[in-house]
Amino acid sequence: MAIGRLTAAWIVPLLWAGCLQAGAEPFAKGPYLGQTPPGSTAEVFAPGLITDTRPRTWEAFGTFSADGNTFCFHQSRGIFITENTDQGWSAPTRIDIIRESHPAAWSPCLSPDANSIYFARAKLKPVSRRNLYRCDRTAHGWAEPQQLGPPLSSPSPEITCSIAANSTLYFGSGRNRPPGVTYDNIIWAAPLVGQTWPRADHVSLNHPQAGDPGIAPDESFMVFTAMNLPGGRGQRDIYLTLRLPEGTCSKPRILGPRINTPYIELGLT
Repeated sequence: MAIGRLTAAWIVPLLWAGCLQAGAEPFAKGPYLGQTPPGSTAEVFAPGLITDTRPRTWEAFGTFSADGNTFCFHQSRGIFITENTDQGWSAPTRIDIIRESHPAAWSPCLSPDANSIYFARAKLKPVSRRNLYRCDRTAHGWAEPQQLGPPLSSPSPEITCSIAANSTLYFGSGRNRPPGVTYDNIIWAAPLVGQTWPRADHVSLNHPQAGDPGIAPDESFMVFTAMNLPGGRGQRDIYLTLRLPEGTCSKPRILGPRINTPYIELGLT
């Protein structure tokens, strides 16, 4: 999404979500928050419900649960969640335990079962240093977020993450680069084995400053952002790579002007 003016929002749930606006009851009804499913052109998502298009507002990292009945997003006042009930969608509520314990929380990603929220946390000193955290839902509400240990966190900054249906975590990190890799920020994948993530594997994309992974539920494709390259439109654009039969990634191709803009695109989940 273009953030130069901090006004727009994507309809595609992998991209930018929108801003909270308290509305009349019911908040919304129907699948996908009552919105028309996305097409091939980015549109404002849920205007007047989730999206506030006034200047100097911003929201990011909108994700649906696997069944489509829970939606989580980030805006300037914190991380919010709304759920589809028999009466319709509940008004978005802020997850205060994240706001109180980690006011610098960034890039939330909802788990497929809607029982966990993963996010990065920016340390105050240095600001760029981030690790990955998880906040779990309990019978009494959302629990205190816990930092995810190695290999999901490292001395280098972990910035954003995305989770597949099988709970494999994809995330951007500036950690030690594999041999032959010369660019700084790369994407890693950590498959869930049992109840933990024992390793993180480098996802070979060969794109400078690749980040903001947005993985498909079945891992058949991934979108990500990268620095402006030949053919790009803005300072940072969105690219698409397909998963090949042997498990490697196809050569990334840039998405067209219906998605990319002359500004900065980010916030894919």
